[in-house]
Amino acid sequence: MRIDEVLAQNEQFLQENQPPVIGHAPRKQLAVVTCMDCRLVQMFETALGIQRGDVVEMRTAGATISIPEREGGANDLIRSLAGSIYLLGVREVMVIGHTQCGLAHANPTALIASMQALGVDPDTLIKRESLGDVNGLLQWVGAFNDVHLNVREVVNVIRNSPYLPKIPVHGLVIDIITGKLEVVDRAAA
Repeated sequence: MRIDEVLAQNEQFLQENQPPVIGHAPRKQLAVVTCMDCRLVQMFETALGIQRGDVVEMRTAGATISIPEREGGANDLIRSLAGSIYLLGVREVMVIGHTQCGLAHANPTALIASMQALGVDPDTLIKRESLGDVNGLLQWVGAFNDVHLNVREVVNVIRNSPYLPKIPVHGLVIDIITGKLEVVDRAAA
């Protein structure tokens, strides 16, 4: 199992490293919302010029808020941003999607087949969550068609949340191959 590899690596890390003690408040007073895609690991931080302790980094599938959770702005991402703003001193937010995202153009047949192969009945989930049909299921997992549009929509959900103060919220897309950032929505100064 992979846990044994991780634990062995951790033992080696502990023998070779003594990370400095740093505070939990981000030095740059910045929260970054991005995708959980494994291709972003290490490349993302280097491309943005951030290091341990610089920012609060939040990773979700697709750097998104699923459509059913957008209305009203009371969802896990908003709650996490509220904690980082009110308790950790964050004063700016960046939502950074990426090209070639696995949630863009998600295949409903593949989703259903994967769920069934792993012992989860998609129909039960659709009924339990009142999703209506497979399109509702796709919305529930956060699937979208256009990463630029998705980033703009998430930025607007954050900006319009009644639970958050009016601080700068920016939207960007990072190229998964080159690391180049494209500004999609820059907050007014």
